[in-house]
Amino acid sequence: MMAILAGAAGVLILAFLGWGLYRRPAGAGAAQPVPGAAGSRSRAQPQAASPAPPNGDGGEVLQAGLHALALLPGAGTARATGVQDTALLAAVTAALDAQDWSARHLPRRPQLLPQLIQTVNDSDASARSMASIIGQDAVLTGNLLRIANSPVYRLQAKPVDSLQRAVTLVGTDGIRQIISAVLVQPVMQLHSDAFPQFGTVVWEHALLASRAAADHARLVTHEDGFAAQWMGLTQGLGAALVMRHLLDVARDQGAAPSPPLASALLDAWTLPVASRIAAAWELPTSVHEALLREADAPGGGLAASLHFARAAASASLLCRHGRISQAQALALLEQLQDTPAHALQWIWRRLHGRAVETLEADEPADA
Repeated sequence: MMAILAGAAGVLILAFLGWGLYRRPAGAGAAQPVPGAAGSRSRAQPQAASPAPPNGDGGEVLQAGLHALALLPGAGTARATGVQDTALLAAVTAALDAQDWSARHLPRRPQLLPQLIQTVNDSDASARSMASIIGQDAVLTGNLLRIANSPVYRLQAKPVDSLQRAVTLVGTDGIRQIISAVLVQPVMQLHSDAFPQFGTVVWEHALLASRAAADHARLVTHEDGFAAQWMGLTQGLGAALVMRHLLDVARDQGAAPSPPLASALLDAWTLPVASRIAAAWELPTSVHEALLREADAPGGGLAASLHFARAAASASLLCRHGRISQAQALALLEQLQDTPAHALQWIWRRLHGRAVETLEADEPADA
């Protein structure tokens, strides 16, 4: 525990020093969506911050930007003092380190998840067999029909009103992505008065990371796209669970956590907690192992796909919210190793060319 606490304390110091790089300027009005960025929202967004610092790994810079976006304090939220933050850091770290992580301390595994994994692992499974999983849940069915009727998939003027027709349009990989995302969404829900945007931003990041990880695994590392997709979703669950621990401890101590403290804890604990969720949910062993490797060092294989996907998802969200330009985003992503330029451009077009809520299913022609 002491090693993790010391590491988190070091990150906390760096977070305090660098936080101003991404903070919304005092008195700033709402920024407009980045021109030409598909999926930009019409809601008011914070103004773009100063250009990203020239030093540091591109992934770290993008992660800091994501945290600054997700951790904007709520109106009227009192800031914790340095002494309060230090006490919160120690208490949350101790709670996370001492947690026995039994099933009752983790998000409940989605009921249909074992059936999905079994079907995906069946080489003879078809889109129709996976559709039978969706048919067991009215919410899943409704979400599939909604996405099948979106501009991405809708190929005819007549609305798609049957599950069978939707399956035909979306395809097998599309169904896997949609089912996985909808299964996870309920346990990702998190409301925080201290950081009102956190739940929404982390959910959007998880969706984008799952999409980018699957594409990167298939195209670059030649790993299992389904496992990569679940890494992207699970790391979002890890972030949500770390935030729940922080908010619970802060409430018990009567203190309001600062954004740099929250950022430091997310940096230190998101992936270790995500790996515990993956193990408890009995996700493929490769998912659990890759989350542990990425928490330590990216390496290769699925861990490399996760490292790229988290950075790419952060870059896309920062563009969508007007924090950086697409040119800045791509320049930072180009700093990451082991992703050829043509693969980076292709994944970026798929990732950033659609709204966050839409999960695409087409495959690269030359993958």
